[in-house]
Amino acid sequence: MKMWKKKLMVMTTALTLAITSIPVMERVEAAAAPVTPALAKTPGNANPLFTQKFGADPYAMVYNGRVYVYMTNDVFEYNADGSVKDNGYSLIKKITVVSSDDMINWTDHGEIPVAGPQGAAKWANNSWAPAVAHKTIDGKEKFFLYFADNGSGIGVFTADSPIGPFTDPIGKQLVSRSTPGASDVTWLFDPAVLVDDDGSGYLYFGGGVPTGKDADPGTARVAKLGADMISLDLAASGGP
Repeated sequence: MKMWKKKLMVMTTALTLAITSIPVMERVEAAAAPVTPALAKTPGNANPLFTQKFGADPYAMVYNGRVYVYMTNDVFEYNADGSVKDNGYSLIKKITVVSSDDMINWTDHGEIPVAGPQGAAKWANNSWAPAVAHKTIDGKEKFFLYFADNGSGIGVFTADSPIGPFTDPIGKQLVSRSTPGASDVTWLFDPAVLVDDDGSGYLYFGGGVPTGKDADPGTARVAKLGADMISLDLAASGGP
């Protein structure tokens, strides 16, 4: 029995010396190394919101205890040989929607078909940088989606649900180069929308830096929306 205890003591001492001889950094890295490499989001890691596709220009709306995030549905562009080329953003014709009730777990609602032959706005070339709002009109909750038709104007969709289906109520751009006060805006894009406490809606848009105006581009605009949220109140916005 004494011999067995002596051997056990020698083995324990040797093991202790072997462990303590490993550099601290190596032991920390070994302890932190995952057993299996993660293929996407790991449990407990809330960011990014998703990894299965792209999502640019996010815009959030809170409705009925959920936050809905709308994003430009970026896609790869390819050369004739199949290699990825620099993105010209001309193929973006959909808007992605995800939502969450805890800001950690997200539901992917898919894409809203916006521009081109497969979209609700067949007159539009693209759908960039969405903005969304909701408002009660004639006792019914309505949802309004504003988007940039590349840098040439702003379109608007309506729906009875935050995830659609969305339809085009006016069949053309809501804001265009012919809109009073917008003709000299470098880029008619990046809309944002606000519904004030009194129910009045406001649309913000524009961007770009004209030559020689770096300090004060003067290309941001705001227009009051009509009560229906799909028209402009030009009189209130300083137009004719």
